Amino acid sequence: MKQVIVSAAVAAVVCVLAFAIEEVVERDESAIEDAVDGDVTVGIDRPGGAASLSYTVEPPEDSWVSGERQSGPDDRLLSDADNSVCFLTKVEISGIRSPEDRGICRVAVDDFTGFWKVTAEVPEGSQSEMRCNARCLVWE
Repeated sequence: MKQVIVSAAVAAVVCVLAFAIEEVVERDESAIEDAVDGDVTVGIDRPGGAASLSYTVEPPEDSWVSGERQSGPDDRLLSDADNSVCFLTKVEISGIRSPEDRGICRVAVDDFTGFWKVTAEVPEGSQSEMRCNARCLVWE
């Protein structure tokens, strides 16, 4: 239940941010600047000062697990969870041979580092292959 609430909250925040970015772009197209590595930064006026909103590029290597070779998770760290929200951008499932074959893609905060991570996981006994990737919206 907690994951459902967190997922709904993240979805709501992403929607609000998307509408805020759209309004800024419509008002002043020069507000969007292309930065190094293809990141986009948008200045947003808010009470207490301006905020900067950008997005990260996907990690160059997907989080990837093949159940034929070994089961378990594969993690990729993304961005500091204090000032960002992350979402899946890629989910690929292949190699399913039976109804019992499963795989999982998820984005969650790593308790040890405090960073978002994207995880591909294939449970023990499954033959499927999972590939996942993600991006983050970052504000400063």
